[in-house]
Amino acid sequence: MSALRWLVLMMLLLSHAALAQATVPERVLAIYLPGVYFQQLERKLDLGSELATHLLKRLGEKYHLSARVYVSAESMDADAARIVMLLTESPYVAANLTKLLPVAVAAAQSGTDTRLALLATPTVRSLPDLKRGGLVFASSLEPAQAFLENFVFEGELSISRDMLTSARDVASALSLMSVQKAQAVLLYEDNLATVRPSNLRTLYRSELLPRATVALMSRVADPTELARLREALSTFHGQVHPDLKTFRATTDQPYQKLRERMQQKPRRVPQLLEIAEDPVPLPTPRTNQPSPVQVPLRTFAPAE
Repeated sequence: MSALRWLVLMMLLLSHAALAQATVPERVLAIYLPGVYFQQLERKLDLGSELATHLLKRLGEKYHLSARVYVSAESMDADAARIVMLLTESPYVAANLTKLLPVAVAAAQSGTDTRLALLATPTVRSLPDLKRGGLVFASSLEPAQAFLENFVFEGELSISRDMLTSARDVASALSLMSVQKAQAVLLYEDNLATVRPSNLRTLYRSELLPRATVALMSRVADPTELARLREALSTFHGQVHPDLKTFRATTDQPYQKLRERMQQKPRRVPQLLEIAEDPVPLPTPRTNQPSPVQVPLRTFAPAE
């Protein structure tokens, strides 16, 4: 075979291989964690790459995933055809439980649950003070009113549109607090030690909810493959984020419970009527009314 024919053949083979590689659809591991604090935003991508590398090493080429960070649910929806796996917050998993399959939940020494904490400035003394506005929250849900009213505040506080300010991430929420464009912020309890907000006090804590969760984008999964994936995630030892170092296998149950709490308005005893500062005095009794009849009382004792 001549050198020219050999060169032409090699070029054809290389172009065929490149074409075949280009036609393989990209498989994405989505990172959507607006409410989880990262000191540098680029560390979100580092976390995704760390997790994708671990899955590839443990499970092989079938789990060759490209990590991508998303700033909104809308951007994820636009890219849904490529996303096969998702690391996100539990409220998002619960709200989309009909199409997402929870696989593993982030774990810590205290377990797999966390809380949301409301941190407020000294001007906010109680929850009703927030009715004047000023609550900022980096939520994975849009709109977030039902989650906040029914689960976080358990029916104690109605969230109007002008009361709540949405932030893209925790850093943005804290920035609004620093320039006094908000009076209170909702943060995961796990983040408090890292954020160390000054001049803020913890005013309220929510009930427990699951930590950040790995979920499949389809509920159709082979049981054997699902078991392998859960086992692989349980051996993950992350270095990027202090609260996302390990995972434990999970099921639908915690997210179904959270979903029900989010959808149902709590039944609470009606609040007591507020008394005005200058109440109208009650009418005095009329003096010309006859007094009630006085009936003498007699004591009866058994005879001895």
